[in-house]
Amino acid sequence: MASNEVEQLQERMRQQYTDTTEIVMRSMRAWNELMTASTDLAFDVVLKNWDYSRSMRGSAEQAIADAIKLQQRMNKEMLQVWEGYSSEIKEILERSTKA
Repeated sequence: MASNEVEQLQERMRQQYTDTTEIVMRSMRAWNELMTASTDLAFDVVLKNWDYSRSMRGSAEQAIADAIKLQQRMNKEMLQVWEGYSSEIKEILERSTKA
C-alpha cells in the first residue's frame, strides 16, 4: 500500500469515527431530553394526585364534620321534643288525679 492510500484510509477512519461520535452524541442528547420529559411528567402526575387526594380528604373531613353537627342538632331537638312530650304526659296525669 502506498502512503497515499494509507492516509486516505486513515482519513476515512477518522471521518467514520467523527460521524459515529456525532450519532452517539445526538442519541445521548435525545435520551436525556426524553428522560427529562418523562421525569417532569411523572412529577406532575404525582403532584396532581397529591393535590386531588388532599382536596378529597378535605371534602371528606368537611362532610364528616357536617354529619356530626347534624347528628348533634337532631339529638338536641329530639331531647327537646321528648321533654315536651313528657311534660305534657305529666300534666295529663296530674289533671287526671285531681279529677
